[in-house]
Amino acid sequence: MSESAKISVLVVEDDPAIRRLVKMVLDRAGYQVETATDGVDAVLKLGVAEYQAIILDLMMPNLDGFTLISTLARNDPEKLKKIIVTSAASPGVIKERMKGQPFALLPKPFEITELLAAVKRCVSQS
Repeated sequence: MSESAKISVLVVEDDPAIRRLVKMVLDRAGYQVETATDGVDAVLKLGVAEYQAIILDLMMPNLDGFTLISTLARNDPEKLKKIIVTSAASPGVIKERMKGQPFALLPKPFEITELLAAVKRCVSQS
C-alpha cells in the first residue's frame, strides 16, 4: 500500500469527463478520491469529511469556485492551503480576483504529471 492511499482528495468539477479523468488518475496513483459536481455539493462534503487536497474548478453552476474560496476564507482559512484551482481563465485574472488567497493554480488544459505533482505539493504543505 502506498503512502498516498491514506490521503483523501476532493475533486470539485462540473464537467463529467474532466471529473472522471481526474478521479481515475488520482485513484490509480493510490489516493482516496471523492467528487463533487459543484460548489454546493463540495460544501456538503467539506462539512462531513476532511481532505488533504481539494482540486477546484472555478466556473461551475450553483456555487462557483470563486464563491467557495471566499466562503472558506471567511469560515475556515486553513482549508485554502489545500486547494488547487483548475481553470482556463487567465492566471492573472484569477490571482487578481482572489486577492492573495493561498491556493495553488493549475491552468487548464493541464498535463497529468502536473496534476499529480500539484497534489503531492499540496499534501506535503498541509
